[in-house]
Amino acid sequence: MTGAGFEGVAGHRRVLRLLESQLQAGHLAHAYLFTGEPELGKTAVARRFAAMLLPEVPLSRHPDYWEDDRLGNLKVQEIRLFSDDGPEFHSQSLQAFLNLKPSTGERRVAVISNIGRLPDVSQNLLLKTLEEPHPNRVIILTSPSLSPFVVIPTIVSRCQRVNFHPVAEEEIAQLLVAEGVAADRADELARLSRGRPGWARRAATDPEVLDRHRLWVQRLEEVLGAPADVPLRLAAELDSYQLAWRSSDKEQEDPFLEALGSWQMEFRRRMLGDLHPATWARLLELSYDTLGYHEQNVSPRLNLECLLLECRRAS
Repeated sequence: MTGAGFEGVAGHRRVLRLLESQLQAGHLAHAYLFTGEPELGKTAVARRFAAMLLPEVPLSRHPDYWEDDRLGNLKVQEIRLFSDDGPEFHSQSLQAFLNLKPSTGERRVAVISNIGRLPDVSQNLLLKTLEEPHPNRVIILTSPSLSPFVVIPTIVSRCQRVNFHPVAEEEIAQLLVAEGVAADRADELARLSRGRPGWARRAATDPEVLDRHRLWVQRLEEVLGAPADVPLRLAAELDSYQLAWRSSDKEQEDPFLEALGSWQMEFRRRMLGDLHPATWARLLELSYDTLGYHEQNVSPRLNLECLLLECRRAS
């Protein structure tokens, strides 16, 4: 069981017990790096932990709390102590915030989600802050990957790493039902979530998400055993969707990741139900390579072509 501070969090029992025990013992790291694939709940747990570290007033108006969870890049002036332009989004830069003593509580806490969106120059500025920590300061970072293309290794080495893993479908379904989702829909969303509570909660507000999943599976079936132009056309089509998504407000999931997730579930289903599962196991492994290349900013179209051309050979 976990304490009231983490009440309602689906899964991650080991992580929650670790953080609670460190807080109770007063043995806090100066910096944490929460790692795991997107939408597992890393930022949600980071905020809950921050609220436990700063119990005086709600985080939304706590003077000792600093957070950035935007989708866009975190620019240098948002981190650097002194800047000609000054921060655009925050009232203080991160370094200026951490340089000041706590004004209300015992410590100052900063949360930065998905540090992979920071360019190298910003990550190196953050590294200087991690290398020379102030007392009674806690920085919580999240990242979907430990790839050096995503987060520089020296940042990883300066943080206590906390790994997040997929959550059981039953727990995700229970979470959705508790938030008013019909039981049948909650079960289906939990199955599609691949253990990601954040994805399930967002998908619960999207009336078309289940239809899109079925469509992506249908498009994959059209590729199997088809001429080479069929997977190439699908790769080009999905690449155009992904390009449009990149210039949108990004309220929906990246279509590249959405399609790939649906295909991975289909590969797994066929692998478990086929008398000759090796083909589907190979495609499932290849799909995870495709995901890794996507994180490294390989051309989406080329990446998809390689995967889908392999899929066409399966029949």
